[in-house]
Amino acid sequence: MKTKNYRLRSLLFEIFKYTVTILGLLIMIIPMYYMIISALKDNATTFIYPPNLFPRLSLLDFRNFIYILENTIFFRYLWNTLIVAFISVIMSAVFSSLLAYAFARLHIPGKKVIFAVIISIMLVPGLALIVPQFELASMFKLTNKLSGVILFYTAWTIPFSTFLLKGYIEDNISKELDESIYVDGGSPFTVYRHIIIPMASPSIAAVSILNFLFPFEELGWSQAILKSDEIRTLPVAISMFFRAHSQTDWGYVFAMTTMAMIPVVIFYLLLQKYFVTGLSSGSIKG
Repeated sequence: MKTKNYRLRSLLFEIFKYTVTILGLLIMIIPMYYMIISALKDNATTFIYPPNLFPRLSLLDFRNFIYILENTIFFRYLWNTLIVAFISVIMSAVFSSLLAYAFARLHIPGKKVIFAVIISIMLVPGLALIVPQFELASMFKLTNKLSGVILFYTAWTIPFSTFLLKGYIEDNISKELDESIYVDGGSPFTVYRHIIIPMASPSIAAVSILNFLFPFEELGWSQAILKSDEIRTLPVAISMFFRAHSQTDWGYVFAMTTMAMIPVVIFYLLLQKYFVTGLSSGSIKG
């Protein structure tokens, strides 16, 4: 009887687990699916009520995408965003991995206090500091320049990246490996280069995915600092395009948003095998 009850509870738990997983997956996928389908329909079809989530193939076409490519400088916006994303990701990976290594391995006076200050920065919303940051950008003549976006994005992503990488190093990289390098006459930089970087690559890849996504979704700072149309990033371009077309052509808006999503999906697919491992391992200790 106990065995039967145990099997029944296990079966019910499995059914519950998969049901919750499927519901969560649907909640995440349906908005994206609706965006893509709407980008392939004209306005008249888009505003049919109730919404037609499974339209006939004859109702779908690529006219909205063609309009975006022919009547906007979409590729310029995309290029600007990719420049910001790749440079900020690389800079954040370098600085945060160095900080994480220092906090996890090196003996630094007051490092616990310093680390606590860095982590506390994660609790401050970026937009709460937009005024002093804008004054700093104006002081160093970084307004209306991509460099102004890159530097501040890097600064924003370093605390969280450092937090995850430090936890990963402490949990997954043995100190005995460091000692073997020191015995052979190596320096801390040798340990960082030959031990920390190769072995912490899953966590570095995980935070890089998150940091790569940031320039594609952040609007407040880039909108405040970028004024020229030719150097705007995709979030700013989409926001302005939305205000110009939201009352008339939703298909155009959905088409531009769909195309903006493609680079992020590609970047994630390239590094996905590291994503779960890097996040789960790096978030245990901190």
